[in-house]
Amino acid sequence: MPHLPRLSLIISLAAVCSALAPASLHAWGGKGHDMQARAAMGVLPDDMPAFFRGATEEIAFLISEPDRWRTAEQPALNETTGVNHTFKWELAPKPLPANRHLFIVELVTKMKFDPSQGATVRDFGTAPYGIQEWAEMLTGAFRRWRAMKETTPQEIAIKRMHEHSILFMAGVLGHWVTDMSQPIHASIHVHGWHPSVPNPQGYTGPDNDPHGRYEGKYVDRVIAPQDVAALVDRKPRLIGDWLREAETYIAATNSHVEQVYIWDKQVLFGSGKEPAEAKPFTAARLADGARMVRDVWYTAWMRSGTPVPTFERRAAP
Repeated sequence: MPHLPRLSLIISLAAVCSALAPASLHAWGGKGHDMQARAAMGVLPDDMPAFFRGATEEIAFLISEPDRWRTAEQPALNETTGVNHTFKWELAPKPLPANRHLFIVELVTKMKFDPSQGATVRDFGTAPYGIQEWAEMLTGAFRRWRAMKETTPQEIAIKRMHEHSILFMAGVLGHWVTDMSQPIHASIHVHGWHPSVPNPQGYTGPDNDPHGRYEGKYVDRVIAPQDVAALVDRKPRLIGDWLREAETYIAATNSHVEQVYIWDKQVLFGSGKEPAEAKPFTAARLADGARMVRDVWYTAWMRSGTPVPTFERRAAP
């Protein structure tokens, strides 16, 4: 077998690892996230750095990185980052408190969250805060990259290493963003119609959870990369406050929840007999995520070129 160039070998191994990874690890399915990453990378504006625009394969691999943290040997990690995959929009205080800790405090003070009764943060999810935090992280990393010199071999090597850090941050951030384009990830009904909510239509419940059947089996079989890419416009949008934008985005995604259950009641997702109209609907949801993550990456880059905001450190009590 002829020797492949190093980059080609890495890409080939990444593709094999992605294909062999258990499907149960991935939200939207590994294929869904891969399609979203590629669609977003395909419409990056020319004024983003060349190293970033040329990193499609790396980003397509890294966008599923948070799903690789969800294993039995990583219980602490799973507890702290696993909460970023979902958000129970129906239960959330609105507007959302300014940061993750204030969100938890408000849940406790309003008696929605009682650890003594076995409640955990996982019961609510923290996806918008994952988006907020990693978007801030990426912005700062881009800012440092802009200031790095490349006049000596050492400086050049350090800047190249920093570029890989940026791509890692962008990939993880991309996962939190694209998870929130999956309607039932943005809802209390993430694993079947929740028993706390009236169900006069008889939608499928936790005993026949549509989660994996919809985002995995159905997407893998029915949705092609071009179905998603064709729906993502080429004009990036500069977005506003990270948390407020995440809030608006998640609310829009949540508005599609019941449609998933309507179709799943008619014909179970994963059966191979799903209604034809489910395909453009699902492609549009995947495209929503691709578009949003492109805009988040672009906004982080553009903000990194503006003056650093004033940081106010609170005095210790």
